[in-house]
Amino acid sequence: MIINLRVWRQANAQSAGKMVSYRVENVSEDMSFLEMLDLLNENLTAQNQEPVAFDHDCREGICGMCGVVINGVAHGGSATTTCQLHMRSFADGATIDV
Repeated sequence: MIINLRVWRQANAQSAGKMVSYRVENVSEDMSFLEMLDLLNENLTAQNQEPVAFDHDCREGICGMCGVVINGVAHGGSATTTCQLHMRSFADGATIDV
């Protein structure tokens, strides 16, 4: 899958923020949303760019720390935590706002 992400980036509370677009390729439909963000961060790190910061802990749907707002809705509107949201929930080529 290919996913087009638009991620809110803001260095700190005093800085102006903006949406930054990223294209994430080779996304498996079996990946969780957080694993897809890990893939993005691996690509950004390889290009000497700042990775996207996000909260997570157990990645097992227990702790609830991975509350990401996806397309304006907590957890993307799923009835589960973001770490349990799989990429099969999105269409190939989808644009997702985070």
